[in-house]
Amino acid sequence: MLASAALTVAQIPFPVSIDTAWTAKTIWMPKSPLKSQVIFTGGVDVVKTTATYGNPAGQTYAKQWHDFIGFTPDKSSSGDLGWVSVNHEMTQRNDYVGDGGGMTVFKLKRTDGDKLEVVEQSLADGRKGKFFNVDFANTVGETGMNCGGITDRANGRIWTAEEWMQTSNRTFSNGGANFRDTSNFTIGVTAPAGFPGFNGKVIKRFQNVNWMVEIDPVNAKAIRKQYNWGRAGWEGGVVLPDNKTVFLFEDGSPGILAKFVATNAGDFTSGQLYVYKHDAPSKWITIENNLDTLLELNTVAVRRGASMFNRLEWGAYHNGKIYITETGRDAFTYNSGIAKSGVISKGLVDGYKARYRVMTGNSFPGTDAQAADSVRNGRFFDYYGRVLEFNLATNEVRSFLEGGPYFATSNSQVRTAGYPMVHFSNPDGLDFMTVKGKTYMMVQEDLNGTSFNRMPAGLPITCETYFLDMDLANPTLADLVRITACSPGAEMTGAIAIDSKTMLINQQHPAVTNTPPYDNSLTYAITGFDGTPALSNEKFFDGTATFTVYPNPTARELHLSRRMDVAIYDALGKRIRVERDVELVNVSDFTPGVYFIRNTEGETLRFVVE
Repeated sequence: MLASAALTVAQIPFPVSIDTAWTAKTIWMPKSPLKSQVIFTGGVDVVKTTATYGNPAGQTYAKQWHDFIGFTPDKSSSGDLGWVSVNHEMTQRNDYVGDGGGMTVFKLKRTDGDKLEVVEQSLADGRKGKFFNVDFANTVGETGMNCGGITDRANGRIWTAEEWMQTSNRTFSNGGANFRDTSNFTIGVTAPAGFPGFNGKVIKRFQNVNWMVEIDPVNAKAIRKQYNWGRAGWEGGVVLPDNKTVFLFEDGSPGILAKFVATNAGDFTSGQLYVYKHDAPSKWITIENNLDTLLELNTVAVRRGASMFNRLEWGAYHNGKIYITETGRDAFTYNSGIAKSGVISKGLVDGYKARYRVMTGNSFPGTDAQAADSVRNGRFFDYYGRVLEFNLATNEVRSFLEGGPYFATSNSQVRTAGYPMVHFSNPDGLDFMTVKGKTYMMVQEDLNGTSFNRMPAGLPITCETYFLDMDLANPTLADLVRITACSPGAEMTGAIAIDSKTMLINQQHPAVTNTPPYDNSLTYAITGFDGTPALSNEKFFDGTATFTVYPNPTARELHLSRRMDVAIYDALGKRIRVERDVELVNVSDFTPGVYFIRNTEGETLRFVVE
């Protein structure tokens, strides 16, 4: 019998406006060998549960709001691919799967061709089925809002992030709607929740969320809260190949960047925690292993002068560097409270200077310190965010790819006919995938707003996933290749490659008016990467273009397949020329690079000037 408490469909907390001129209510896929397959649907698929809150073990519908995806390869001789761990950012009181957020695990195998199948399993605790609720209630004292997390790619270990910071039992409980228990929590009372050095310590109930939490995906249960990594608004993290060093990213304004170095490889219960301060001689602030300090890590770190970021989210390691999404926000200042003690990160300085150059056509005339002052005092509206690059050899951060392109006016002025082919905003999920020997960054959008053209005017929020060729040293927006987009109203997140053929990805909190099952949070697979030619962009908002250009690349002239009016844009989306009633455009005076040409029907093609 299904638990009736889990039968209601989540209401979307964001306003969603459906434009009848744009009718897609499912996920979007390009016309290519790539294929999609829905694997796991919140509110529809049934999870097996443990005995919780006096209720016997049983089953109920899975929670919604899928976010992080972890993957643990099966290294046995079973032939199965491995275990998938999916976070649920939805926070609710639930008699069967536990209060707060949650997580579901399942195992995948490949069947005919590229098709995937969820494997029937029998767990050590007696549960049998396909989908299993991760038991936090009986192991670590519940879990918070489960957003991002960490996949240890070398060893298959999984951590989930309880990101949404709580400051009191009142906000934590939400009148009992999110959590029923507000009594003090004693670390180590419920095995295996104990942690060396912290067993027996008593904390307030709300202080037992907002940690990184290690889980066991094979047995669908939590292992421990990572108390020695500190309590903060963690969203993502990276375990380095040395199996000793962990980097942690905080989704906050100001957010911090932290590092934990284990005493012994593979054992993260003992070691040293640091917080990044780019202007310090060592680049790091040492944090004492004291529970009172760790409970207030952000406050302690910023007061000690930590580098301040603007909502760090996910990250991944590649070739000696860590790439981190900084999703941004419309308006912020760091000139009051504890933020006055912190320092503005180099990534935000880079972002401010890049925006200044786009807005004025000139390089910023001042020093980096003056640019930092502008950021601190609220003169940087960080609508689009960026991808950061952290160089492990130098401990330096720089902006790797700025979001955009920037428009001087908000979205009431820009309709689909004037919208650039690639428009990248508020990056969130990030990972890497190797296809035919070439490595691509997979990066997804979290469109947390529509102001300043993060979406064309009048269209529903639609988030996209892009690939970026990592052979490019200084990429631009024009180098991004759209792989998929989720259904209206949803955030797109969690993308992870499970091998060179297949990636998994989530859509979160979609519009309830979408075509089923795309009206629910879901995890879907994209397969066929081993059969794709070189990746290239297709039209998304306006359909397939009915004209062509040649030669492409070109050095002098660009011929059009028919006579028309066209506009030409540079790689940042700035219109640089308009031609009327032409079949040929002279581009001999163009600087070599990538450009876009658009006709009056809004159809856009990419071309290269050599």
